[in-house]
Amino acid sequence: MVFFGANDACLPGSDSGQHVPLDIYRQNLIDTCQHPTVAAQKPRLILVTPPPVDEYLLEISDAAKGVVGTRRTAEHTKLYADACRQVGKDLGLAVLDLWSIFMEAAGYVPGEPLPGSKKAAPNTVLDGLLSD
Repeated sequence: MVFFGANDACLPGSDSGQHVPLDIYRQNLIDTCQHPTVAAQKPRLILVTPPPVDEYLLEISDAAKGVVGTRRTAEHTKLYADACRQVGKDLGLAVLDLWSIFMEAAGYVPGEPLPGSKKAAPNTVLDGLLSD
């Protein structure tokens, strides 16, 4: 399994230092999957999308850690999930689409604000899926 993106999808300039620009994230997925030492093993690779984020939960968690400002957003994380799915399609690899599984369970309707976004009301289903 190749599971990149949950940390990479931090916002540019956030104090986490974990942000990876989307184009580099995408290329890192490709490079990892096509690396000669990986290919030599002939593995059955499965890409795993980053899960969605809940901005309401993150605000509480970050505040408890003394973090000021927004590190992640639902919309920004969706871009990384979309990129992961596209890399899987381009390379003919299986994709475990955590983002879509969680969002479907949370009742996401395309065209409406993303569950977990501050543009939508808090979503208790998503909260339950994401809480430790």
